[in-house]
Amino acid sequence: MTEKQLRARTSLLKAMLLVSALLMGYSDLITTNEILQRGMGELNPIMRFTQEWMGEWWLIAKLGLTYLVMWMLWHGKSERQMAYVVAFIATPVYNNLIILAGSN
Repeated sequence: MTEKQLRARTSLLKAMLLVSALLMGYSDLITTNEILQRGMGELNPIMRFTQEWMGEWWLIAKLGLTYLVMWMLWHGKSERQMAYVVAFIATPVYNNLIILAGSN
């Protein structure tokens, strides 16, 4: 594999990981909002404080945090570390889905 092909492959992998990070952030936002609409509360104390302090604008803070993480991932050097961060970001989404499934 030439260096040019390796760089293209790496760029594609980074792009896929960044899109995955964005989708996980958005999914977390949607599932958290659904939990709140069902009358349950936020388990993360930092996000709970943000929701109380910012009201409906907490969505902006949540998306801003997602974009900050994406920016840091873009400047990272290791695709493996990026994949670990994306997996970590997915954890709250899985937890929210379990909570939603249990509330039915």
